[in-house]
Amino acid sequence: MYFKSSPVRKRVVEKELWQRKGLNMKAIIAINKKNYIGLNDSLPWRSSEDLAHFKKMTMGTKVLVGRVTYEAMPKLKGREFIVVGKGYNTLEEGLAQNPDWLIGGKKLYESAIHLCSELHISVIDDESIGDTLAPDLDNFAGLAAKVFKYSFKTNKNNV
Repeated sequence: MYFKSSPVRKRVVEKELWQRKGLNMKAIIAINKKNYIGLNDSLPWRSSEDLAHFKKMTMGTKVLVGRVTYEAMPKLKGREFIVVGKGYNTLEEGLAQNPDWLIGGKKLYESAIHLCSELHISVIDDESIGDTLAPDLDNFAGLAAKVFKYSFKTNKNNV
């Protein structure tokens, strides 16, 4: 009997293949109340609570990051960066290095979030407008992964 393969089924199979290779990657993402994750290649808010949370979760680990995000962010110490994009690794090369965390940006989330075993979402108490909306996380929820949600406030006066 012939069964048409759905996009969700393809993602499940891809996830199983990478897990057999030892991949146990988690994703971490911060979004605000309007579902934005970025503005001018940066965060549209400032939250020292969320930054401390990010540091606690990713310190001493290997993080998979897209080229644009990597080149725009401050150079963070205490993490091994695996950069994916033009002039760096392909997605497959990055995944083969068994990263612990997927930290963005949007294109990388859209390409690889379905491979993660956990999704850690920081919801920022902020209504700023950005230029980059979060990827569709509803598609992720159906892939048998644990989802953790955190809530953080922005710094007073956004400084």
